[in-house]
Amino acid sequence: DYVVRLVDATRTAPEVRLGASVRGALALVRASRTWAAADGRHYVVPDDVKALAEPVLAHRLLLDPEAEFDGVTPTSVLSQILIETAPPRDGHAGAPAAGTRVAGARSGG
Repeated sequence: DYVVRLVDATRTAPEVRLGASVRGALALVRASRTWAAADGRHYVVPDDVKALAEPVLAHRLLLDPEAEFDGVTPTSVLSQILIETAPPRDGHAGAPAAGTRVAGARSGG
């Protein structure tokens, strides 16, 4: 899944002391689903995830002090991760949009 690979990359980037957590990944998925639904789609595309990666994840990264001293920012780290992490080839980011049901999913009750 694209979001998982992006979040994992925040944990392995040399400039990052503490990367995004599972909660960060979930927040990115939820935001991407909402973005897609607002655009009238029932599915998330990689561009949705890319557009929201910085506002959702940047504040969750704790940079290495040396990297910060060198002028590295969470935004620059995420920009590089987005360049280096290939999106899915099928064009879908793997998450249905908000308000849609996944096949086989149960409704609460």
